[in-house]
Amino acid sequence: MTTAPAATISEIQLQQMAAEIRDEIPGAEVRLFGSHARGDARPDSDIDLLITASDSWLQQHNRFDTLGKLWRRLAHNRIPIDLLLYSQSQVAERRQWLSHVISRAYREGRLLHDQP
Repeated sequence: MTTAPAATISEIQLQQMAAEIRDEIPGAEVRLFGSHARGDARPDSDIDLLITASDSWLQQHNRFDTLGKLWRRLAHNRIPIDLLLYSQSQVAERRQWLSHVISRAYREGRLLHDQP
């Protein structure tokens, strides 16, 4: 039995995705986590991205409309993407909860850009 190669995405593609997200949400932090961050992605693995926006930005924009725009904008990559969008205060609070996805994103993930 042969194993299919993992879905591959280049660092350049990841950086481009982060740039597109930051174009839509200025100053956002974009963190890769999940199987692609750990290096154990399978062919059917999606890209998991935690997006952290400033509290003031997220108060002025609809979270679900923004996620819809981002999914459409990133669709050209033809790779399944799971986007999570939280405010800085939500991330600060939920990062402390060991079983929360945000905590996992910080434990196993990495930023896809330099700090602003």
